[in-house]
Amino acid sequence: ITINVAFTEAVTVDTTNGTPTLELETGSTDRTAIYASGSGTNTLAFTYTVQSGDTSSDLDYTSNGLSLNSGTKKDAAGNNATLTLSSPGASGSLGANNALVIDTTAPTISGVSSSTADGSYKAGDSITINVAFTEAVTVDTTNGTPTLELETGSTDRTATYTSGSGTNTLAFTYTVQSGDTSSDLDYVSTSSLALNSGTIKDAVGHNATLTLSTPGASGSLGANNALIIDTTSPSSPSSLTTDITTY
Repeated sequence: ITINVAFTEAVTVDTTNGTPTLELETGSTDRTAIYASGSGTNTLAFTYTVQSGDTSSDLDYTSNGLSLNSGTKKDAAGNNATLTLSSPGASGSLGANNALVIDTTAPTISGVSSSTADGSYKAGDSITINVAFTEAVTVDTTNGTPTLELETGSTDRTATYTSGSGTNTLAFTYTVQSGDTSSDLDYVSTSSLALNSGTIKDAVGHNATLTLSTPGASGSLGANNALIIDTTSPSSPSSLTTDITTY
């Protein structure tokens, strides 16, 4: 990221003894943008390379701001430049002039639940399953549609992605089929969410981590909902009995 610091007149930078830097607010570890070019003009360019773990919802410098590090910044007459910056976030600051989001963390799954009411469901019924992420994600189904594999008895079924791209919750739809059965509907395993050549990414392009909670554990569909799948009709009575009381 290139950050430009504008002065009221042309300045000359001398890096013989050190290179000026601009300290940035980037989460638990603050980083520095390093002077790169602009000497002899009124705008100096500093370069910041995003590192793993950096984070900012609106990139700005810290209160420490601009440092010479034994370098110099002078005008044509030899006056040292005044290095006082606007307060972070105030008019004239980086945060006020630009909207730069620093995100080095991939989205993860925070939980799976259903917006379909708890209860029993038969063949032909539709159940919506919601997969929540830690941040908004975008789904691309150009090459394939994500699915969630469900534990439904002798034949496992899949819930297919239907909506939610651009939000932090993706909806999957499962239509109950003949022979399906479950006393408490859940997905099959921690790896049940499959991309099928589709993609799920955050705003900066990180692929989402698709690991689910263990089935039945906190955050799983089985833990959050009580959905019974029953597609077997009751059979006819196997025997008839009579209860006759003689008076």
